[in-house]
Amino acid sequence: MAKTQKYSEDQLLEAVIKFSEIEKKKIKATELADWCRRNIEGLEDVRDYHFTRSIKEKDEKTGKMVERPKLCTLKIEEINKSRSLTVGINTNLLLRASNIDTFMEQPDAAKRKMIVETRETVDKLLTRNGNITRENEALRAENKSMKSDILIMTDKIDVLQKAQDKLIKQVSYLMKATDEATRKEMLAKMGIEDESVDLNTYSESLKQELSEVMDINKSLRKYLSETDDASDTKEKQTNITGDIMSGLDF
Repeated sequence: MAKTQKYSEDQLLEAVIKFSEIEKKKIKATELADWCRRNIEGLEDVRDYHFTRSIKEKDEKTGKMVERPKLCTLKIEEINKSRSLTVGINTNLLLRASNIDTFMEQPDAAKRKMIVETRETVDKLLTRNGNITRENEALRAENKSMKSDILIMTDKIDVLQKAQDKLIKQVSYLMKATDEATRKEMLAKMGIEDESVDLNTYSESLKQELSEVMDINKSLRKYLSETDDASDTKEKQTNITGDIMSGLDF
């Protein structure tokens, strides 16, 4: 049976985050624990190993006891990894000394060590720069694709707007020029029987904002879904749309 932890993972993780906001260098477990004992209620007796020891728990699939790192441990590693390069640069005399003589005055062993560290830092910077460049290129390509899609959609919206305006005029004229009985007779000739759809419903759908009817028959789909079985809706919608679009040239 797994041993009950003295401090919860959330408690330790929160402590790491709070300490990282104060301590801007790489986090050391001993310094972290000391700060927590003095500043966080409930962690007065915490020790460095509470942040670094793995947790033993039962694997639900195998039933065996396995070890995994604590969330606070992973967080410390994440923070330290992001800070290691910056700290290395800021503490390297060869890179940061305002006067090069400061570096030249160092013992040969120290100078050799700093040169090696500088080369390692440059390698890391080159790797990071390469990763950022690739990410930037991917984002740029995605942005270009999105701009292209936006232009295509804008053109489609313009076409829909013109078609919508034309249909509104056609249907409005039809509504004024004919009575209900005549309209039903005309719709019946197009194969649209009563209780399937009526011209009043279609007319109202055309008057809605274009943003709500990117598909001009959105309202018709809703109407049909309330009167037909779901399996028949798509086929009827297609047929009715075609009949109406082709039959409105009165």
